[in-house]
Amino acid sequence: MRKLLSGATPMVLGTLLTGLLVGCGDSKGGQAMMALMAEKDVTVTAETIKPQTFPIVLSQPGTTYAVRNVNIDSRVTGYVESVDFMDGQLVKTGDTLFQLDPRPFEAALLEARGNLEVAVAARNLAERTLERNRPLVESGAISREDFDQLVTDLEKSEGQVETAAGSLVNAELNLSYSTITAPFDGRVGQRQVELGALVQPSGFADTLVTLVQYDPMRILVSVDAHNLPKLLELQKKGIVTAKVRVNGTRGGGGKVFDGVIDFIDNQVDSSTSTAMVRVKFDNPDAWAYPGQFGEAQILVRNVPDAVVIPQRALRAEQGGGSFVWLIDSKNKITRQDVTVGESLEGKSWIQKGLRAGQRIVVDSGGELSSGNVVRIVTAAQLKAEQSGETTTASDDSSSSSSGTSSKNSSSSSMK
Repeated sequence: MRKLLSGATPMVLGTLLTGLLVGCGDSKGGQAMMALMAEKDVTVTAETIKPQTFPIVLSQPGTTYAVRNVNIDSRVTGYVESVDFMDGQLVKTGDTLFQLDPRPFEAALLEARGNLEVAVAARNLAERTLERNRPLVESGAISREDFDQLVTDLEKSEGQVETAAGSLVNAELNLSYSTITAPFDGRVGQRQVELGALVQPSGFADTLVTLVQYDPMRILVSVDAHNLPKLLELQKKGIVTAKVRVNGTRGGGGKVFDGVIDFIDNQVDSSTSTAMVRVKFDNPDAWAYPGQFGEAQILVRNVPDAVVIPQRALRAEQGGGSFVWLIDSKNKITRQDVTVGESLEGKSWIQKGLRAGQRIVVDSGGELSSGNVVRIVTAAQLKAEQSGETTTASDDSSSSSSGTSSKNSSSSSMK
């Protein structure tokens, strides 16, 4: 009988129930049929509770920003000879970005080297002249005044050597500055100058291009002041880890990165009663961009051997609170009130009401009530049933059977 009822449509069940109630009234047969109707199978997905570690986190929204974001400027005046990158390109430390015409700087370098050689020669001559006249001043052949002038000439020549050497170093620097390179790994923005443009040192002209470091990245969040003591305590014990979700929502999406707290502000904003906390995370493939919305889930502690269930398995009560449907060995369900601790990433930690090893309903294909006998299927099977694939097949079968019956009836009439 149960198989017959489970395969019947709601209209047929209603007709049968009406007929039985009219025929049987309050008889035991009618009551038995009502009980059987109440125990008709409902399709569900189920899960057996297994103990697992559940993280307790402090979740705060924030905005990502780059560790380094600089304007690339020229240190010398010159004409752009080549632009060696594409707009938006990832570059490495030392990669050439712009090359200025080096010839004026090479000429200045040659001139500086020549001036140094002249200064060194003059210094050597002054030194030899002084040594040659030293015995003469002792014998009185030359005056002390003339000898002092020779000492002064040597000192001047030594100063000229240092000046020439400094000019040489400056000329070498200017030549090196004609090749503008990336000071760190990052992504360049849109160039502001083109081939042949005259560029000047910072303060006299616009920025050539911006360079942003993408790895590591940071996210800045505001944490309530009452949570600061706990974070500071954890920081004293060691590294405070966090999960950073970028370009997603609390329900998921985006991409999750592993991070650590690397800074807690030293004061609280009196207007919001919050303090700024900075979380650093690796971003090796440059997936995250500065200025994106994100969320930092700072790990406060781990709960070992916790009872964790899918959040979808929780049913809300009208007056507040939550419950789940327990499944016994005969696939009959009963209601079980639970106390929910925390929920994270679609999972809920149950503090009271459940234990490991119990089976619970996760998703159902219809309304449930205590005493229902459920039929456990996979999520794919339940989705197929809810999408109407099973119903469509049944309808096609029914139509075919109906058509066949009609033909048989017609044949009988013809006979």
